[in-house]
Amino acid sequence: MLRTTMRVLIFGFTVILPTVASAQEKDGTSPNFLIILTDDMGYTDLGAFGGTDIPTPNLDRLAWNGIRLTNFHSAPSCAPTRAMLMSGTGNHEAGMGSQLFNAMFEGERGYEGFLQPRVATMPEVLQDNGYHTMMSGKWHIGERDPSGETLPRRYGFSRDYTLLRGADEHYGSIPLATYSEDGIVHTLTDPTYSTHRYTNHLISFLEDHADSEQPFFAVYAPTAPHWPLQYPPGSRDRFAGDYDAGFDVLCSQRMADANAEGILPDNAETSNCNKESGPWQDLSGEEQRVYTRAMEIYATMVADLDAEIGRLLTTMEQRGQLDNTWVIYMNDNGPQGGRLLAPLIGGRDTLPYDNSLDNLGNADSWASIGQGWADAISSPFRNTKSSQFEGGIRVPAFAWHSTLTTGRIDNQYVSVMDIMPTLLDLAGIDLPSGRFRKRNILPVRGRSMVPLLFGTGPVHTADEAITQDHAGTRMMVKGDWKIVQHTDTDWQLFNLVDDPSERQDMSTAQPDLMKQMLAEFDEFARERNYIQVNNSINQP
Repeated sequence: MLRTTMRVLIFGFTVILPTVASAQEKDGTSPNFLIILTDDMGYTDLGAFGGTDIPTPNLDRLAWNGIRLTNFHSAPSCAPTRAMLMSGTGNHEAGMGSQLFNAMFEGERGYEGFLQPRVATMPEVLQDNGYHTMMSGKWHIGERDPSGETLPRRYGFSRDYTLLRGADEHYGSIPLATYSEDGIVHTLTDPTYSTHRYTNHLISFLEDHADSEQPFFAVYAPTAPHWPLQYPPGSRDRFAGDYDAGFDVLCSQRMADANAEGILPDNAETSNCNKESGPWQDLSGEEQRVYTRAMEIYATMVADLDAEIGRLLTTMEQRGQLDNTWVIYMNDNGPQGGRLLAPLIGGRDTLPYDNSLDNLGNADSWASIGQGWADAISSPFRNTKSSQFEGGIRVPAFAWHSTLTTGRIDNQYVSVMDIMPTLLDLAGIDLPSGRFRKRNILPVRGRSMVPLLFGTGPVHTADEAITQDHAGTRMMVKGDWKIVQHTDTDWQLFNLVDDPSERQDMSTAQPDLMKQMLAEFDEFARERNYIQVNNSINQP
């Protein structure tokens, strides 16, 4: 049987006020900001987004008492999302046209592989306007800089404890990655489980700032539940047996519960799963046991992550830092599909991992959840991480503040690019343009979500085209319509209102519309130097 949970409230918030007159704070002071950015989670993992098998009471409390953004979009992979978040514009403009390596990208504008000075970053702008800026967690937008200078400190963070690459073992038992600690780069020496370590550092930064009247901007970006799947301390048996029924059963339950929660769009296809994998029953008994163990580990990582967020929020509340803080939560892309055991990326096949069933989840094992579970937690949306279909880029997100009308669900299309202009708008700060910190910068492409937050109007208009490309996977949304292309495949056309699960390609039925949208996309592609590639891409 799959575990069900009650919606238990762990930490006590100040009673939430129903309405406000404007985005400015009640006493005229500048608001604080906390961005919570999780890594490779599923659309329905949180209770507030339909998940009942993993307890997430702390994030749920925020989401239920804030505004759930059920049509929020990221890039299809970790690094481009982070580049878009920090810059408020496209990943190519910020230098992250691909986090994957391909010889075609060498020397090309937009594919530098690290955050570029041609964009102003959100922490830089906030820092220049009196904010104390801090970050703990995954950076992942400077690793390929040959100078080693694309660190959080250089791009506006006063304090940081950050993982510079995309992933590391959660206990650091086989250190592969470097970390920045207030600008000092080093390899890991602290064996504390990663989520706890990131929480400890951000709490320390907040405590150091507790007596200051200066507003703060904080980013909490833990790597869990990104692979490798490794149990948090003392949690090995927490979900034992809960996923024995398999990913087909979980998929059906998740979609039904998400629909009951009211977070799925009208016309989403929930009668059967939107799957890339084969059926559970086609796996051997041994394969099923390995898959079951992987999902048990994943569930412990998500539950532990939520508990750590509760610890962070409780600390903030006890120090009087929460009531004047906007909390923005989002996940960075869809869940990781593909292989389950040992992705073996970057030479890890030569390292001493033990992926036997009995050892799976320990500090010297390396596994992901596999395609079947990824399908289950991204359905009813199509596909998973690395895809421009909705399952790869439509992610759970919400905004919370003590002045928001509670319990709202908003289904208008918004993007990670919209976070920077939203926070600056809430703080009463103009968007940067032209010259910034003695360098020429590109304009911010995102739009403020303040009209959404206070119910005064839309964020994006129906005639606005929103384009995206990452390593040759491409899409454009305009109004109700979306075109999508994988590398080396034909373009497809979907009506996201009639078919949010993207099951019916309308390119043949709507040839004129398809032609018009492709022409508009091509214009954007030329401006931003989108390069069409083949499938021979290797991850660094």
